[in-house]
Order: sequence, then structure tokens, then C-alpha cells
Amino acid sequence: MARSRFASSRQEALIQLSLRVVNLDDNPCYNALSYTWGPPSREAAARGMDSTPACRIKCNGESILVTQNLFDCLQQFAHGSNPMELWIDAICIHQGGEEQNQQVNLMADIYRQAKKVTIWLGKADEHTHRACAVIEEFARSHRASGTDRQVMVDELKQRAQLTALASFFSRTWFTRVWVVQEVVLSQTATVICGSCAFNWDDITEVSHYLATTVSKQEFHAAGLELQELPYKNPAKMAAVRRDLVQLAVVEKHLKTECTILLHSLIRFRNWDSFRGHDKVYALLGIHKAALGLEDAEPDSPLYPRYEQDMCKAYIGIAKYILENTSDLLLLVHVEGEDFQSMPSLPSWVPDWSVKGTLGLGITGYERFDAAAGTEAYAKPKISHENILLTLRAAKLDTVITVGETKEEVDRGMPFVKWLDILNETKELYPSTKEQRQDVLWRCLITNTDKNGKFPSSDLREEFSSWIRGRTETRDSEWIEGARNFHSSYSHSLHLRLFSTAEGLMGVGSQSTKAGDSVWIVPGSRVPLLLRPSQSPSHEGRSRWRLVGGAYVHGFMQGEASECSLSFETICIE
Repeated sequence: MARSRFASSRQEALIQLSLRVVNLDDNPCYNALSYTWGPPSREAAARGMDSTPACRIKCNGESILVTQNLFDCLQQFAHGSNPMELWIDAICIHQGGEEQNQQVNLMADIYRQAKKVTIWLGKADEHTHRACAVIEEFARSHRASGTDRQVMVDELKQRAQLTALASFFSRTWFTRVWVVQEVVLSQTATVICGSCAFNWDDITEVSHYLATTVSKQEFHAAGLELQELPYKNPAKMAAVRRDLVQLAVVEKHLKTECTILLHSLIRFRNWDSFRGHDKVYALLGIHKAALGLEDAEPDSPLYPRYEQDMCKAYIGIAKYILENTSDLLLLVHVEGEDFQSMPSLPSWVPDWSVKGTLGLGITGYERFDAAAGTEAYAKPKISHENILLTLRAAKLDTVITVGETKEEVDRGMPFVKWLDILNETKELYPSTKEQRQDVLWRCLITNTDKNGKFPSSDLREEFSSWIRGRTETRDSEWIEGARNFHSSYSHSLHLRLFSTAEGLMGVGSQSTKAGDSVWIVPGSRVPLLLRPSQSPSHEGRSRWRLVGGAYVHGFMQGEASECSLSFETICIE
């Protein structure tokens, strides 16, 4: 491993670096830099900044080129009076070839052993100083109680504050998947934006509050018409860090399996990477740290191989997860044809390169247990060619009507088909004897409130306000009467309402079509949606394509065990 020691020479107006090789086994003392190669903000991109190395610095007396964002970072650090010792990937890793594979395999160790991780967000803009003051004051008041805390909470929602925070959290760094392990595995982290310094824990507190309390509509009402505001992302990283802390107290011999890799893939699916491989490779270090694994050997599916076809990489990691976990959570995060960019990828393998907050919006689905009381779980079998997945399942019902997606309605599309589904449903829902209107709103939020409570508390009145806001008013005042419902509703938007032949109602992937069938599968906490395959049967077993997981009202807690279901062995291609 190489490490950078730098100082600036004001006479030459150049950044001067020196490199030396160290061994991680010797526990060297250094800081590690976390940053983005490309433009640090939309504004910087609009000005023409890109990830091309075009800025000249000196390294061990030789002239080399670095990106503009890294150059800005080094210039900022050079203003200090003392030389700094940093590990910087663009300088310490030879980009390309087997050396890159080896160094990426070590990346988790590099950031975990660093004395501190320094996060560079880019040069300050007109909003940075206000954002810094708001974050510091919020963190201070959040640790207090009473009037001061409420005053700060109210002030946070003012337009100037929201504008500053939106600008801060929209910086590119908050959306790059590689930064996850760099922060999650760090001993301590400091955030630098221009001359402003932030405490990472303060940022996560603000992120958590915004994610659970302030809606996207409130940002929009403040004039911030942004499609994606990544203000939730630091809170997601904090959740992974908590998982690691909990696992740290588990004795190593008890860590026979770990779902943290899959949970991380789910949480950070919507984040960006330059290469599709990195949607997986950037998170492997978290998994290895959680299980206390050594660095992967070259023949392991956990060893990064950029020369490998991306499809094979995704299949390899899917096989690894299925073989090393005791459930089928992986299958729930396949979203059907709308979310697969590689035609050769089996339908049971998630395409992690496709962005989106997908699935039912719940990382582990632990609140559900649809297959409880049915057959015992048996690990599925994977064909030698890695094409077919064989498992046990029982058909529950068939989809006959599909409605608009939640995202379409959120954009303002009329929900005509929702009303058709509602009118086709019996006034008293078959399995729970609830009013059909109550079944509708509970399906739209997977019967889960914004705090994760299942079943949700009664939000009937809020749902009525939400409907009126969609049909009777064009301003944003309706949000006040529907805040809790809308927070739960907007948590996962790529879902489609459907009804079944037996009069059931549910939501599933937006890829769901009439004719898809609902199956109860031991090992899956939620029902799965399957579509008949055009391929002939395999060894007398029917073949299907996986569409994704589903919420089916009244069948999420083992109620299917009371039905006369016939389990069979099927193949998913």
C-alpha cells in the first residue's frame, strides 16, 4: 500500500506530494481521503468539471495529473501549516489490471485502519456556511429538550434553512456507493466543504430527522423542485454502522451467516457508481468486516474482478447470498422486466445496476411472515449452468386487475384503475372483514406506518385528506392533514396496486401484469409474484419467471397455512 505525504510550495504554486510504501500489518498511522473523482455538485458539472485528470501536481518529483475536485481538495489542505499524511486512491492505486483488483480487495482494511477518514465535499458555495450553522445548531438542540429544541425544529423548516440543507445534501458525494464503506468502517470521520468543517454524527442526526419528519413536498413547497434529494442517505449509512456495532459483540464462531451484505445492497441500490460492478464490490468490505473474514482469495465470489462480465458477477453474488443465508430475502428484491437491463440475467437475480428505491421499501421484511405454519424451508437448488433456481412453493391466487403505480399517482395521474379495483372488491374484505376503503389505504402503505409499526395505526382520516389533496386542491396545504400517511406512502413508489381472482387486494412490483400469480414460498417472508415461462417444463416441473415480492392484505402473517394449499417443486428461470 502507498501513502501520501504532502505540503504545498507557494513559490511554484504546485502541490508537492511524496509517496512511501507501508504494510498494513505494521499498523501505520495515516488518514484516508473520501471524495468523488468527478464534479462535487450539479453546479460544478454545469460549469464543465468532469472526472478527467487535468490538473498538474508533483509526486516524488514527477509531474502527474489529478482531477479538478481532488486538486481543489489538496489546495484546501495545503493552506494548513503542517504536512498531512493521507491515503488517496487516485494516487495510491494503479488504475486498471490485477493490481486494481488486489487494491480494491484491500479497500475496507485501508479505511478501517485509518486514524481518521476525511470527507471532502468540494468547494463551498453560497449555501455552505448557513448549512454548517444549521447542522451544528440542530445537533446541539437535538441533544437538549424542551422549548429550544422545538424552536430549532420549527426554524429548520423555513425556506432559507431548507434551501441550504438541500444544496448541502445534493452534493455528489452523498450519492456515490463507494463512500458507504469508507465512512461505515471508519474509526472517526470529519467532513470538509471548502473551509467549513462538519461533525459526521451531526450530519446523520439532521439526515434522520429530515428522512422521518420532513416530506419531499415540503422541500418542493420551499421552491426546491428536485427529483431526488439524498438527505436520507447519511441516515442509511448510520443504520449499517449500527448493524456492525451489534455484530461486533457476537462471538466469531457464531457468525455463521450474515445478511448485512444483502441489506447493504438493498439500502444503497439507488446510489451511483461509475461501473456496474461497483454496486456490489463497493459493499463487500462491510460484509467481510461484519463476519470477521480475511481478504478474499482470487477464486472467491467476494474477490473483485473488473474484467469479469457484469452479469456473471451479479449471478455469483446472488448464489453466494442464497448459499450463505437461511431465507429467500434476495428474491423479494427482483423487480421484473422493468428493472432488468441485462437480458441474459436470470429473473431470480437482482440487477443491482438499475437504480431505484425498489421492493416494498422494507430492508429485512422481518415484520412479515407469510409462509409461517406451512412447509419447512429447504435451500433452493441452482442448476450447474446458474440458470434455473428450483424451490418449493404453493399457488395462492391469480392477478386479474392491475392499477396505476404509486409513483404515477404521486406525480398527479388520476387513479381511475384504483377506483375500479376498489369497486370490484367486496364491501367487507374476504379474509379480514374490514371495509374495502380501509384495505385500500393499508395496501398503499403495506400496512406499515412511518415508524415501521405493523399493522399501521388508524390513518383513515389522513387518507381522506390525502385523497382530497389529490383531487380538490393544487396547493401543498393538504400535506398538513396527511403528513403521516404520505410519509409512509412515499417510502416506496415503484409499486402497483392489484386485485386477484379470489377478491384479494395487494401491491407488487410495477412490472406486475394481469395473469401473474401469487405464490406462498417457504423461506420468503412475503408472497412472490411469478409469471408463466414460455420455456418447456424442466424434468416435469413448471417453469416461471420471477416478478418480485408482494404485499397481499390478510396474508402476511401465516394465514395461508389455514388454506388448502398444494405445495409443489417449481423452477424459476
